[in-house]
Amino acid sequence: MTVQISNFAVSSHRRAVIAAQFAVFALAIIAAAGTAYVLTGWPAAAASGFKLVMVEERGCRYCLKWDAEVGRGYAKSAEGKSAPLVRVRREAKVLQVLKPVIYTPTFILMSNGGEVGRITGYPGADYFWEELNVMLRAAGPVLAN
Repeated sequence: MTVQISNFAVSSHRRAVIAAQFAVFALAIIAAAGTAYVLTGWPAAAASGFKLVMVEERGCRYCLKWDAEVGRGYAKSAEGKSAPLVRVRREAKVLQVLKPVIYTPTFILMSNGGEVGRITGYPGADYFWEELNVMLRAAGPVLAN
C-alpha cells in the first residue's frame, strides 16, 4: 500500500522504517534528559523489592566463569535472597529503556522497575560480591538471612 504525503508517495515499509527511526530518536532524547524509567514485565522481586538482572550473551566466557564461581550458590546467599537473579540476553527489548549494556556480563540492581546500580563485567568472585554489597547497602535493603 502506498500513501500520498504532500508530493511524496511513501510505502508502508518505508513508513515503518521512519516510525522506528523516530522512536529510537525519541528514546535517545528522553534518555539524554535523565528521565528515570520504570520497567514492567519482570518476574516478581523479593520481599525487599529488589532483583539482580544479569545481562548475558551466548558464548560469553566471563558469564560462564560467573556461573562456575558464583552462580551455583547465588540463590542461597543472603544477597540472592534479597535480590533474586533474573537472566536476560543483551538483545532483550526490555533493556532498551536503560543505559546501553556494552559488556557482558552486566549485573543491574533493580528496584520497583528502576535501575539502582550496575556492575559491568566480571573480574572475579571477590570483586562481584564486594560491589554487589556496596550497591545493596547504598540502596538500603536489609539482607535476608
